[in-house]
Amino acid sequence: MAEVLVGAVLKKLANFTVDKVIEKALSFYGIRAEVEKLSRELNFIKAFIEDADRKHIVEKRQMQLVKDLIDIAYEVEDAIDIFHSECPKKLKLPGILGRLGRLPKEISKIPFLYQFQQEIKEIRSRIREINEFRERYEITTLGDDRIPQSNPQLIPTVDDSEIVGFETHRDNVVKCLLDEAYRSLAVVSIVGSGGLGKTTLARKVYNSGDVSENFGKPIWITISQAYDLLKILQDIAKNLRISSRNTEDVNELAENIRESLEKERYLIIFDDVWAEDFWKNIKIVMPDKNNGSRVLITTRFENVAMKADTKYDPYKLPTLDHEESLNLFLKKAVPKNHQYPNGLPDELKSLAQEFTAKCNGLPLALIVLGSLLSTKSYDFHGWKGLLDTMSWQVDGSECIDVIATSYEYLPLAKKLCFLYFAAYPEDKDILIEDLLRIWVAERLIPQEDTRTLEETAMCFLEDLVQRSMVQVSQKDYDGSIQSCRVHDVLRDLAIQKAKEINFLIVCSKPNDWMSCNKARRVAINYSSNGNELMGDYANPNIRSLLLFGESNLDCSKYKLLRVLGCMTRWISQRVVLRNFEGLPHLRYLKLNSAIKGQEREFGEWIRSMKYLETLDLGYSKHGDLSKWIWQVKTLRHAILSYDDRNTQAPPTSADLTNLQTLINVNYGESRPASGPPNITQVRNLRIEVRNFSMEELITLLHNLKHLVNLSIRGIIGINLGKIIWKNFPFYENLKGLVIHKGYEYDDIYGNETLVLRDDTLPPHLINLELGGFKFVSDPLSVLQKLQNLKKLHIFRCSAGGFKCSAGGFKQLEELRIFNSMVDEWEIERGAMPMLKWLDVRNCDPLRVPLELVHLPSLKDLTWYTDIETNKDMIRSICKQRPEIISKVW
Repeated sequence: MAEVLVGAVLKKLANFTVDKVIEKALSFYGIRAEVEKLSRELNFIKAFIEDADRKHIVEKRQMQLVKDLIDIAYEVEDAIDIFHSECPKKLKLPGILGRLGRLPKEISKIPFLYQFQQEIKEIRSRIREINEFRERYEITTLGDDRIPQSNPQLIPTVDDSEIVGFETHRDNVVKCLLDEAYRSLAVVSIVGSGGLGKTTLARKVYNSGDVSENFGKPIWITISQAYDLLKILQDIAKNLRISSRNTEDVNELAENIRESLEKERYLIIFDDVWAEDFWKNIKIVMPDKNNGSRVLITTRFENVAMKADTKYDPYKLPTLDHEESLNLFLKKAVPKNHQYPNGLPDELKSLAQEFTAKCNGLPLALIVLGSLLSTKSYDFHGWKGLLDTMSWQVDGSECIDVIATSYEYLPLAKKLCFLYFAAYPEDKDILIEDLLRIWVAERLIPQEDTRTLEETAMCFLEDLVQRSMVQVSQKDYDGSIQSCRVHDVLRDLAIQKAKEINFLIVCSKPNDWMSCNKARRVAINYSSNGNELMGDYANPNIRSLLLFGESNLDCSKYKLLRVLGCMTRWISQRVVLRNFEGLPHLRYLKLNSAIKGQEREFGEWIRSMKYLETLDLGYSKHGDLSKWIWQVKTLRHAILSYDDRNTQAPPTSADLTNLQTLINVNYGESRPASGPPNITQVRNLRIEVRNFSMEELITLLHNLKHLVNLSIRGIIGINLGKIIWKNFPFYENLKGLVIHKGYEYDDIYGNETLVLRDDTLPPHLINLELGGFKFVSDPLSVLQKLQNLKKLHIFRCSAGGFKCSAGGFKQLEELRIFNSMVDEWEIERGAMPMLKWLDVRNCDPLRVPLELVHLPSLKDLTWYTDIETNKDMIRSICKQRPEIISKVW
């Protein structure tokens, strides 16, 4: 597991010298020889840990030995990083070491070098002690290699919500929800242990056709162990689309929610409730209008269910029977593209029975274990080799041991990547772009010749998904993963394993800092406005600090940080930085605090970082930082404020050959005639443009051969219709294009004329947004020919009329038309067969097309209008198509 850690330390040792004079001094005192000896010993440690991981050791003596060796690697890393951080200050180059002739003959007279020498000697002494311990207790071998060979083909994942087979349970729960015998508000609860499938069953209920026909759009709220009443009310209000003057006022939110819920028959699902007092605190917002409204609760604890005002006994979810277990296991272990034409051989069927029996009917255990088998060879020896290594039992209420087996069989680097999921709060959706960038900053991802580090990291994530260790929360329209989460049981495992090797500690309250004296990474899952956040017990050599709540952060306390992330996006939760100094090793910085008024101090701090790769200030307030940040040559991702848009784009002189993401920069001044900056590796580009000429834009884009997503806003002096996209090197690769003449929130319609032709836009677009145009002819007649288009947004545009022809927009799933002037809209039968979401706002006097009722895939329809006949038409459509969820204002 720690091969990646030791490998990183070895690289540091290989590049140890920071100055030629220092190199000579180290050699003069014999420190270089000590470092070289240490490097050789670390190579043996690395090989030992690789062997331990390859053979999946389970004996406690061996595990303790590996843990001790990991601690050694940590100590070496600390010594090297501290040396690099303190060396320029302590040795005051070119002072005492400026001339070798002035060096004292005794190293003890140079305290800093002497201390470092002693640290290296002490570490080597500890390695000798560990080796003596190994020989004394006869830990001379790590056992036989019994791991089955991996199947090189990546097998597509199976949708767990479709394979668990809870149809009977779903029907039973839905029957309670629709029970006409009880017209008053009632609570229905699903009770079962972790990994039993409570959330999966609730999801089936949520998506049931009977539920959508009898209630308004169901509201889904995830609760988890430590719930926040204000946050829950904010989530409910967001689902109800309630705007409140003060979203921090519990009483105001509660009153607004009650008023909204009184208007309809509602169903609210509270998933994963732990606290007995939950219902007592939340029922104040649940009006009882005697109309059959319901609340559905899932919980592990029967006493939680009994505390609710329920007229029904808790629905106790049973384990799967033997046949159901076997079917679920085989669907994961042997997907359809690997099915045997004559059925599963008897020898594999017998092994499948044994695997299934070990899971005791727990769906999560069956899914994870089956997914593990799907990565192995489909033969008797491959399956038998895994079965023989399993020594755990499942008691019917927990499946942590099953998950642990799957974890142990992860490849080396992927184990450490999985452990990072321990940092995130329970049931939290995790943004993939953040996660992958942190993995890269932590050097957990190996460099491959044909991929960027981020692409390799995505492959790692997809493999964890394929193994059912990570769940996909949301995908983009191109099929890429946008967000993910882990099951509670898997998160518990990650926390346990991360703590065992001091990889990461989770702090849920201030006192938890007492356990962080050896932790390399710390996740703060609570808010604090005082200095107690940075407790005295914390390890000063912490490498990563992730914050998920409010705090005051003193940057000067943790000199060796590589990752500093303020991960919350709630406006009310801010991290305030103090003492901008130090952190020379920082590679990842994500902030959400206000920086205005401190631009120079902050900018000088950023410029001093030699290794910074990700700078994410998207939810911060800051001024123009262009004087400083474009001097950081190591930048890979630069995300500036979504609100300010003040930072000027990189100048021509900028050397940013590693830059892949450039978001929210301003091309407010004409660029120098010498040409664009060196940003040829950029894949995602979002720029604000003022006084930017057509020639300058074309010159900029001609150098971006890797571009995948492009957003240009506030365009002045650029005629979109004259851009010949096929001349650009990214023509075949561009997936997303956003072009706004002005800004999307302007109230006026577009007034710049645009004629769309069949060759106006790149042909492989998946996402397209156009804003601020006056179309001479119907734009949809051209856009509907884009064969891959799945998402189309039109803002502040005007057109004589829209027509969607039969066979047009074959892949379109989402269509939004905002603040636009359109006279009429015709939709032929057979148009937009995949459209799921339609959102039309402030487009009066446009009439609702009658043909909407014939769109076969339409699920969500929103129409903001002041025309009563439009509102009546939407109601009529939804009456004919009750599965459509509608919002009309």
